[in-house]
Amino acid sequence: MYTILPDDPRIRAACVMQDGECIAATADIDTVYPQYSITKSLVSLVIGMLCSEGKLRLQQTVGELLGTPADAPLSRIPLEALLTMRSGIRDKLLFADRRDCPDYLAACLAQEITAPRFQYNNADAYLAGRMAEAAADEPLAEWIVRRIFRPLGIEHFRFESDPKGHFFAASGLLISTRDLAKLGQSVLDAGLYSRAWLQTATAPHTCSDDGRGYGYLFWADGESCYMSGKWGQKCVILPAYRAVIAVNSEMPDNEHSLQYAMTLTSYLED
Repeated sequence: MYTILPDDPRIRAACVMQDGECIAATADIDTVYPQYSITKSLVSLVIGMLCSEGKLRLQQTVGELLGTPADAPLSRIPLEALLTMRSGIRDKLLFADRRDCPDYLAACLAQEITAPRFQYNNADAYLAGRMAEAAADEPLAEWIVRRIFRPLGIEHFRFESDPKGHFFAASGLLISTRDLAKLGQSVLDAGLYSRAWLQTATAPHTCSDDGRGYGYLFWADGESCYMSGKWGQKCVILPAYRAVIAVNSEMPDNEHSLQYAMTLTSYLED
């Protein structure tokens, strides 16, 4: 195995997997780090499994599953709009403001709904997670451990919950860089998930203002896809190389961490 020596002090850890084997890594890939919005992509995988089992449908609405008031505009929003960040919730919600929020669902219901368009929003992912939890009929954290983490051998982790005890699907996941790579490898292998779901979830359905493609809580460009966290956490899935590159960093510029991750393709064999 090659040892990666990052030339940027903001890179905390990196791991390159090819054909399921770790072929290059920094020294500390087993240290647990916050993954921030990579939590969203994990929830996309959960939703794919529930849809494949017939427990959830993309056109089910917030009102159908969460029992919100029928006259609330939010109640008419379908799950697919939440997964693609096109709910129409006007304001960005449940970022740092959630620290002082006693009821996340009530805060979402109080929002004005406008014409659907892409707006990256923690509220959309949170609501998608609440719908998944309702469909699973058990605490979503327990479901994830039983159905995804335990089969992948992920033992050290932490999640975040809302003030009511519900899984916070937009952020809060802590796992190691090695385990982040395992999660990416599970997407590449498609052993736990429907391949049809993965093809749909990791394909671009819309795009951000800066032109980046977005699937179902995955960033996607058509040839590869990646999970992305607030401070440069990345898990890049590269089917053409049969490879996964996981990076934990403290970079305010997400694109720089993605560029760094792509430099690690130099360790890959065709």
